[in-house]
Amino acid sequence: MKLYFVRHGETDMNARNMFYGWYDADINEKGISQAEELREAFKDIPIDAIYSSDLKRAYHTAEIIADGRPIEITSDIRELYYGKWENRTWEDMTEEDRVLLKQWRTDWENLTMPEGESFMEFYTRVTTGLDRIIKENKGKHVLVVSHNGALSAMHCHLTGAGPKGFWNFNSKQGHYSAVWVSEKKLTYDCFNYPVCKKGE
Repeated sequence: MKLYFVRHGETDMNARNMFYGWYDADINEKGISQAEELREAFKDIPIDAIYSSDLKRAYHTAEIIADGRPIEITSDIRELYYGKWENRTWEDMTEEDRVLLKQWRTDWENLTMPEGESFMEFYTRVTTGLDRIIKENKGKHVLVVSHNGALSAMHCHLTGAGPKGFWNFNSKQGHYSAVWVSEKKLTYDCFNYPVCKKGE
């Protein structure tokens, strides 16, 4: 099977460098433009199934790309939940929060954001969801629209990098990645292929 991965288009919160995971922001004008350009890129690519995170920014992106084709929505591939850090900028955070954030960035596997989702809960949720998508679509071409963190977890899972490889992957908006998956091997056609003039 072949998997195509797309990160949702830009949101105003992306533009402001805010912390947000489950906060349900929609894509902005630039994000819509990115999705429209991705729609053009996928117009001649055979896609048998489309899966999207249930969060608005991912679903709206998927909806534009799908151009009327059905989309299966799943919460399994939504972003990490940031808890008390949701919908905040670095400047909005207290000194204690900033210290905790620095600690989390160096020990994300073991530390959990205040009232947030633990990394391993997130990683297991996302990779289990990806395994289900693969199992349900053997031999097909599938588009997955999700979030940067969730996509990083998926790439870690597919490549065998595991949780420790989490920061090695960064999925850019206005780009897509494509990978062939079989029981014997894994082959990346591209990673962060740029299709959008207004992409990052």
